[in-house]
Amino acid sequence: MTSFRVRRTAERVAARQRGVAAIEFALVFSVLFLAVYGVITFGGVLYVQQVISRAAEDGARAAQLSQTNTAPEALKANVLSAIYRSISLSSITPAAAGTTASSKEVWIRSKMPPPDVVVTPGKVVIKVTYPYSANPLLPALPFTGSWMPTSLSGKATAATPS
Repeated sequence: MTSFRVRRTAERVAARQRGVAAIEFALVFSVLFLAVYGVITFGGVLYVQQVISRAAEDGARAAQLSQTNTAPEALKANVLSAIYRSISLSSITPAAAGTTASSKEVWIRSKMPPPDVVVTPGKVVIKVTYPYSANPLLPALPFTGSWMPTSLSGKATAATPS
């Protein structure tokens, strides 16, 4: 009879331990998931920031490669074209925007404000702003707060041929 009680007590302890292990797994998994998702989301924000900075630099490069006697309006159009092309070749557009660069460019033009391009004699200043909170790369988790930036911007300056 004693061995029966010992065995039964051991089974109860084992059953309790399995329940504790499940609770520990749930707690650890939740914390780990939040940490990994936070790192991935932060990486996504950094990627979009790099895309926007690169677009401003590509616009500055287009301004530098322009002809000496280019009219300011034509120079601004070339710069804007280079900026939108640079952004459309990145992976920040959703799948619904399409897969071609032209369909992605249409989506980008509709979702972000036009870049500021200031053309002065001998210099072009470009500022690109992307509304990240309206078009995040990854959605924020509920109840985690809103730590993501509202907008991301990149700025570049280029000397133009005089």
